[in-house]
Amino acid sequence: MKEEILYQEQELKLMLTDIKDRTVRLQELDEERVIRSMLHHIGSTDPELRDQLIYTLFYRFIIEDEQLTNEQLTDLFNTTLKYHLFHGIGEAASDTVFTRSFSTLLIALIVHQDRQQGFLSEPDLEMLKAKLLAYLDCEIDTRGYVPTKGWAHAIAHVADTFDELVLHPSLDETEFGEILEALWDKVMFPSVYLHDEDERLLNPIFALLGRGMDEHEIIVLLEGLPARLSVQKQQLEPEQYWHVVHNLKTFLKSFFVKLYDVNRPMLQTAVFETLKQI
Repeated sequence: MKEEILYQEQELKLMLTDIKDRTVRLQELDEERVIRSMLHHIGSTDPELRDQLIYTLFYRFIIEDEQLTNEQLTDLFNTTLKYHLFHGIGEAASDTVFTRSFSTLLIALIVHQDRQQGFLSEPDLEMLKAKLLAYLDCEIDTRGYVPTKGWAHAIAHVADTFDELVLHPSLDETEFGEILEALWDKVMFPSVYLHDEDERLLNPIFALLGRGMDEHEIIVLLEGLPARLSVQKQQLEPEQYWHVVHNLKTFLKSFFVKLYDVNRPMLQTAVFETLKQI
């Protein structure tokens, strides 16, 4: 769609505020133009527009009111994966992170709705899994809250999307392992996580356990952590190494606490024993 027929940020902001306040309905406006404009501005650096209006209203349109058709959702899904998910990937401190991060949240909403409606094809979901794994591997902007611009939180948001994907009935148990390892790798990223990324990364891991993944797969990874950390000590600069240690300790402590809510004593013991060795 040509950019000149999209709403600009301020015009869109006023329109979405009216929709949010329920003084006007989406159907009373040029619906397609509004939706396209929301997607175009999904990475706005205006936190009110991006977070409180665009994301909040996508949630309402997709989950609460189910106002968007399966065809519209499929179109949003394909457009987001093609143009938004990898926008500016590899940049560590630029505003492009907002587009990537909030794109993953939109995908999470669509996947959640697809679990009820089943409008995405099997190839769609295979492509999504491959792209999410690639995105998680490539994302290096780990900022949480950015002053004046609000939440970036790319790692937490993609973890939320994996949580939705893991809960999707089309995901086969043979695919659990690669998702687990991808999430595990991101725990050991050499940049300090400050905004509960550890807990968000744990959510899809617990979802995998809930779907029937053998906890022994996690125990094997836990047992390998001290040796893996030793290798990283040789490869990384000291400051980066201690960032990894910090992330790993925080993750394992959160893991240990979260295991109190489930009956998995063997796994809890393995987490505790690993934590003592680090």
